[in-house]
Amino acid sequence: MIRTGRVISSEKGQVEVCFERPEACAHCGACAGQKHHTQVKIPGEAPVGSQVDVEMPDQQVVKASLMGYVLPLLMLLLGMAIGSLFFDNEGMWALLGLIFMGISWLILRLAEKKMRRRAIWQPKILAIHEEGDKDHGTEIDEG
Repeated sequence: MIRTGRVISSEKGQVEVCFERPEACAHCGACAGQKHHTQVKIPGEAPVGSQVDVEMPDQQVVKASLMGYVLPLLMLLLGMAIGSLFFDNEGMWALLGLIFMGISWLILRLAEKKMRRRAIWQPKILAIHEEGDKDHGTEIDEG
C-alpha cells in the first residue's frame, strides 16, 4: 500500500509524517469519526512541509492488522474459557477475559518493539514532492 502524507518534522534520520484519514475510513466508524489524521515516524530524510509517498508492503499491513485485532479477541475468549473452568460466576469469567486481553496488549507492545527493528516491517519513503507539486495522489492500493 502506498499513501501520501505531509512531513511535519525531520531530525536524526527520521521524519514524522502526518497522513489524512482515507476516504474509505469515512464509512467505517471504528474511531467514531474522532481521528482525522495519523502521525508516523519513518526512517529517511525529507524537508518539513513536503509531501512524501510512503510504502508499507501489503502483506505486512495484513499481518499487523490480524495481530492487532485477532490476538486480543482470542485472548479475551481464552480468558473467559479458563474462567468458566474455575469459577461459577460469569463476572469472574469476564474479568479473567479482560485480564487476558490486557496481556495481549503487552504481547503486542513487545512484538511491535521487536518488529520495528526489522527492515521488512519498516515503511519506506518512495518519493518526495515539494510544496506546490500537484502530480501525486493520496492513496494507491496495489492489490
